[in-house]
Amino acid sequence: MDKLHYIHSRAGHIGGSADTAPGDIDAIVEALAQDPRKHLVIHFHGGLVSKKIGLSIAERLLNEDKVYSSTPITGGYPVFFVWESGAWETIRNNLTELADEPVFKQLLRKLVQYALERLGAQDTFGHARSVGQMSCGALTIEVKNAFDIFWTKPEKSTIPYHKFIPLVGTTQARSASLGISEDEIQADLEQDPKFLEALASLPDLPAATRSAFAPRGMLEHRSAFSELASREFSKTSATRGLVELYQVVKFITTTLRGVLRRYADGRDHGFYATCVEELVRNFKVAGSGLNEWGKALEWNRMKQDTADAFGPDSEVHAGTAFLARLKKAFSNGLQLDRITLVGHSTGAVYIAHWLEHCKKYFPENLKQDIIFLAPAITHDLFSQTIQTCESHIGNFRMFAMKDTLERDDQVWGQDDELPDGQDWRRFIYPSSLLYLVSGILESRLDSTGHLKDEPDMPILGMERFLVMKDTYADASFPSVKFIRDWLQQVPGRMVWSKSTDQPGGFNSESADHGAFDNDAATLQSLRVIVETGF
Repeated sequence: MDKLHYIHSRAGHIGGSADTAPGDIDAIVEALAQDPRKHLVIHFHGGLVSKKIGLSIAERLLNEDKVYSSTPITGGYPVFFVWESGAWETIRNNLTELADEPVFKQLLRKLVQYALERLGAQDTFGHARSVGQMSCGALTIEVKNAFDIFWTKPEKSTIPYHKFIPLVGTTQARSASLGISEDEIQADLEQDPKFLEALASLPDLPAATRSAFAPRGMLEHRSAFSELASREFSKTSATRGLVELYQVVKFITTTLRGVLRRYADGRDHGFYATCVEELVRNFKVAGSGLNEWGKALEWNRMKQDTADAFGPDSEVHAGTAFLARLKKAFSNGLQLDRITLVGHSTGAVYIAHWLEHCKKYFPENLKQDIIFLAPAITHDLFSQTIQTCESHIGNFRMFAMKDTLERDDQVWGQDDELPDGQDWRRFIYPSSLLYLVSGILESRLDSTGHLKDEPDMPILGMERFLVMKDTYADASFPSVKFIRDWLQQVPGRMVWSKSTDQPGGFNSESADHGAFDNDAATLQSLRVIVETGF
């Protein structure tokens, strides 16, 4: 791909192992100055892609789809920020590991069972059963059968209780979260041989403990997760292998309480997804509040890459290098009529940092138009960006999925993307990347300045946070209210897929988080906006 149209960075840096050197950015700005359209279009892809994929996206949008420059005299001069991050590979690999972990599978089964028994369920004839009619363990066989079918024939239709709607209200859910009996849970677990056999597979167990859990014997299963679980369930946090069933019960109780409280607050992500989220989140790194297996640390590292691009050195930091050279070009007479920023997924986070730093480099009267594609930016960060950078923001439009599509968009791709073909691991998490980010990966600074888990973190690209006004009430979610009001100030700032037969610039048919930059209707909307405006 022509180096005049992309800036490649690693960990926010150019030079070194990155393809782009400072001289390449000099050449980009010189070419921009010669371009007659006086319109700079900057595209920021999502952070969960490799360098190879990032370059292929840029190549396709530039030369095949010709989204930003259909002819040399229309559209604008495109520059693609290609930034490497291995976070997705790490997150995906860990999800795969979880799906192959005996203890995780059995914990998920029991968590689903206990949550169903407290939220209400239906019998095999479809008749509603009240919570009071069900004792702890009443649904053991039913739930086991549902999971056996799922693991044998993995597909959307067999995801256990994927479409389940509680029979109890929020008040009853809250009461249920307060009335969990650890003794009842322990008694039920003691009668569940499959669960006990899974515990017996944990590493470093004394022979007596292993045989107590599985009298007929069980092979040890050693992995990063099983070692973490062995430590979590041991008598003290400093040991591994001294597993006690009581510690397992305490873990399940805490996790179950998290599921029930989210239902009580109206902040669940669907039954099965919420159970997975709470289970994943409760395996923590050294008590830091950041979970190892959701890889919040990887997610935060990836977001840090976008911030690091705007460090102080214009010869090293990718964003600063471009901004500093644009500033010099402005002082030498460069005139731009338009700057359009396009951010897909976490590319929106990159744009937030760009807007914050461009204030030091751009003329005060230069506004920049923004297009977000399924943005994975929090309401907190975007509301802060608007309030501090509004004088540099011109037009705005966001393309995102309706919530029904968001919930059904598997965070993994098609079955043929996995080496073994159809595999239940694909369905370990049943919803979109944005749901995964909101439910597992995001964190927020607490009053002491430390990162803290934030389940159901409001994400801009998710419709639920904008339309569920009773749940996300103004007083409790000030940034959500601010964004909601800001989006409604100007008509046409939101396009919810699927939108068809709308005027140019307002159509999208994407039903996949990753497809917004290759969906034909969305790309045509981008062409219209870039060529004719908002």
